Amino acid sequence: MRVQTGIPGLDSLMEGGLEEGSITLVSGKTGTCKSIFSTQFIYNGAEKYKDKGLYITTGETIENVRKQAKKFGWDLDTLEKKNMIKMIEIEPFDVETLMDRIMNNVESLKARRIVIDSVSMFELYIHEPFKIRKFLYKILQRLRDMNKIVVVTSEILEDTKSLSRSGVIEFMVDSIIVLQYLGMTKYNRSLSIRKMRMTNHSTDIHPLIIGPTGIHVRTV
Repeated sequence: MRVQTGIPGLDSLMEGGLEEGSITLVSGKTGTCKSIFSTQFIYNGAEKYKDKGLYITTGETIENVRKQAKKFGWDLDTLEKKNMIKMIEIEPFDVETLMDRIMNNVESLKARRIVIDSVSMFELYIHEPFKIRKFLYKILQRLRDMNKIVVVTSEILEDTKSLSRSGVIEFMVDSIIVLQYLGMTKYNRSLSIRKMRMTNHSTDIHPLIIGPTGIHVRTV
C-alpha cells in the first residue's frame, strides 16, 4: 500500500507515495531542507491523512523544530495536544537505552509514520562502523517488520561519494531521496530519487522550491 507524503509534486514521481513497511533515507549536505522535508512528512501525515507520527530529533532541539514549523503555518502544538504526533529528543551516544525508548514511544502513540532526524549524529558519536551498523540495522528492521513508514535523514559530507556520513545507512534502506543545493542557478535546490525498491520512480533531477507553506517539487 502506498502512503502519500503530501509534499506537492513528489508523490507523482514515485507511483503515489512511499510503501508501507519501507525505510527512506533523505540525504543531503547542510542547508538542503532535510529537516523541513521530514517535518512536512510528519505534519502532512497527521493533518491531511490522520496518520499518527513520531518525530525523533538527535541534533536539533524540539523548540527549534517547532519554530521552523510555525514559519510554514504548521501547528505542531495542536497536533501534539490531540495525540496525533509526538516529538522527542534523544542523545545519540546513549545507544544502550535508545532502542527501548524509541519502541516504547512508537507503541504508546501507535505511530504509523516515524522520522529520525538525523542518523548523522549516531555516525558522529559512534566511531566504530560495526556498532553503527548493528544499532541502525536492529532499529530499522524492527520498524520495517511493524509495517511503519520511516524517514531518516543523513548529512552528506563535502568531497565524498557516500550518501551518508559513514557510508553505512544507504545500504540498509529501501529508498534514497537526495537533496542538493545548486547555488547560482534559476532553482537553487533540487530533489532526485536515487533508488526506490519495487517502484517505477522518476530518475530526473527536479527543482525543489521553498514556499510559504513548505517545500514542493517542480515536475515540469
